Amino acid sequence: MSILSTSLRLRLLILILLPLLIVAFAAIYWRFVEARKTAEDIFDRQLVMLCLAVSRDVAYSGGDSLSVTTQNLFEDAAAGSIYYHVYGPDGSFVTGYSSPPVRDRTASLERNIPFLFNARHLGRAVRAVSLAEPVVIGGISGVSVVTVWQDLEPRFKFARNLALQAAFITALLVLTAASVVIFGVRLGLRPLGQLEAAIQRRSPSDIRPIERQVPIEARGIVSRLNALFSQLTEAQVARDRLISNAAHQLRNPVAAIHAMAQATLAAKTFSASTDRAAQLVAETRRTVRLTNQMLSLERLRGVQPALGLKEVNAAVTELTTRLAPKVLARDIEFTVNTATQAAKARFDPTLLNEAITNLIENALQHGGNTLSEIIVTVSANSDAVTIQVENDGLKIEDSEIQSCFDRFSQIGENSGSGLGLAIVYEIAKIHQGEVMVTTKPRMRFTFSIPTNVSHDF
Repeated sequence: MSILSTSLRLRLLILILLPLLIVAFAAIYWRFVEARKTAEDIFDRQLVMLCLAVSRDVAYSGGDSLSVTTQNLFEDAAAGSIYYHVYGPDGSFVTGYSSPPVRDRTASLERNIPFLFNARHLGRAVRAVSLAEPVVIGGISGVSVVTVWQDLEPRFKFARNLALQAAFITALLVLTAASVVIFGVRLGLRPLGQLEAAIQRRSPSDIRPIERQVPIEARGIVSRLNALFSQLTEAQVARDRLISNAAHQLRNPVAAIHAMAQATLAAKTFSASTDRAAQLVAETRRTVRLTNQMLSLERLRGVQPALGLKEVNAAVTELTTRLAPKVLARDIEFTVNTATQAAKARFDPTLLNEAITNLIENALQHGGNTLSEIIVTVSANSDAVTIQVENDGLKIEDSEIQSCFDRFSQIGENSGSGLGLAIVYEIAKIHQGEVMVTTKPRMRFTFSIPTNVSHDF
């Protein structure tokens, strides 16, 4: 794992300071280049000025000596010694130092125009300027050539000093900016540290929502944490409710099984023992189904269903064919109407079978003596596929419609577990659908699956 992904503070420092350092180094390099240009311009102007001064003195004095002003200029010359040499009109040495630097042979020297060039003189790199002007020396008239030169090292040193000064100032500014950034990042991240400390002070059982003031940038995280805390609280409440309800619901069946087992053991005749054993098996079967339904209901929470695009007509036909003997054995008319057109939707066949089975068994369980018909109807449109389970049995009160989907909800006197409709409701949620109840004109449950929703879990 990259260190940048483990430290928000380091990430911010790098993201802020790295561009600043790049700009700083670019500025230092630019300043060095400009310093060299500045040094070359200053030193070249100085050489040209001294060359003109020597040329004027030679013209006025006939080459005998330099004026005091010119000598002072040479003494005040910046950074290192400056040398000069003068050729007379006849090409003879007039004054100065011998053996001046030689310019490139291809370069021509024009009269009255200073010519600057680089050369090697006595093994050293120098910068020189030559000036050709007409003069009269010792009665001889002609063109006199004055050459003034200086080592290149002083100007390089001058440019380095300018660049170092700029680098020092830039480094000082970068350090100041870095200090401000470090302090600002530390100060800016302080609310996150305070939030972390507040969470650490909580006990493991304290999952109350975080209500402290946090920066706008952290509100999304805190909001998500609060949502997770809320979901965890709901899960704990549901778990506690399930345990409480399960203990209540299983207490009677277990007590009944125990009593029947004792009665079977105490039976005086084989016939009585057989009857009580049959009752024991029936009660045991009921208890097993109750347990299985509770486990099914819990497994539905957070389940990752195997959704696929399938034909609902085929799934309903196959299921009702298996359930038909059970319904018909009760002397109840059983009608199945599939959609006239294709009814495709994304669903989990196992879960859909569980939901439709529970709706049909709910009709058998609660229909009462007046129940004579169960009708299963499949219909489809561009928005959803619906499965209706309708019966002509007993109806529930309008005030009980909402609570009929609650866990262990018991409506009327019956032997049901109170979990069948709760399971149907959870399966509808998993498919992003819904289940509705109507009591007019007859009892009807409508289970719908949308066809235009992407199921991404």
